[in-house]
Amino acid sequence: MIGELAGLFSFPFVQRMLIAGLLASVVGGVLGTYVVINRVVVMSGGIAHITFGGIGLAYLLQDKLDWGWMDPMLGAIVFALASGAVFSSDFVQNRVRQDSTVGLLWVMGMAAGMLFMNFVDKTRITVQDPASILFGNILLIEPLHLYVLAGLTVGIIAIVIIFFRDLKILTFDEEFARVSGLNVGRLNLLLFSLIALTVVILIKVVGVILVIAMLTIPPTIANLFCKKLSTTAAVSAIIGVVTTFIGISSSLVFDTPPGPMIVLWMGGVFVPSFLIGRKFA
Repeated sequence: MIGELAGLFSFPFVQRMLIAGLLASVVGGVLGTYVVINRVVVMSGGIAHITFGGIGLAYLLQDKLDWGWMDPMLGAIVFALASGAVFSSDFVQNRVRQDSTVGLLWVMGMAAGMLFMNFVDKTRITVQDPASILFGNILLIEPLHLYVLAGLTVGIIAIVIIFFRDLKILTFDEEFARVSGLNVGRLNLLLFSLIALTVVILIKVVGVILVIAMLTIPPTIANLFCKKLSTTAAVSAIIGVVTTFIGISSSLVFDTPPGPMIVLWMGGVFVPSFLIGRKFA
């Protein structure tokens, strides 16, 4: 079986799948730590579903305006950043129920995406199966997408390192951040923008539906054993990398979709970790 698996990893499309999965695991583990500690899991899920509208709009613009450069991934980035800006705004933070805003934009993004795709002439434009968008199809990763994912991953991690101190203060004590003279509004916008970009990366790996799993399971496991933010983020990324590698390998061996297999492996690691973490807490 090991020899067969090694043979499969010699194919370029499998190598791209593995690299994309590992990149997503690293950035998902790091930003997922902020998502879990800040308790914005639902908002992150909302951003993931809203991007479906951007993907559909990109296909529609390709068809109706002949914008061949409008890649669905670009449409997802635009919608993700826009929704992140809305969720981080003072209006939503202070004057509107956040769960109501998330629910409203969540369903509108999904509905808009389906409507946009319905208007696309499928004889002119090749439209990705909505099921593969929702549940992921990492086998479809192209070299250009891989370069974009790598660039986004490096950029996100670099920004987190540069603003680590400020984001740490914001995460644990927003009021102290205000007293310290930090621009909380801009920091919230930065954080949600990073989360939005991370969501786009994860969508390429596990799809819209399973994004929450990659953002929450590894950080939750790491948080059972780690106290420092930096350590939690590092351990979370390692857990993500290991489980993603095992999940992709398992999917190749058993001929199953990679996305769900990755998530199930993460969930399988969480159960014993939870029991051990409670015992030694």
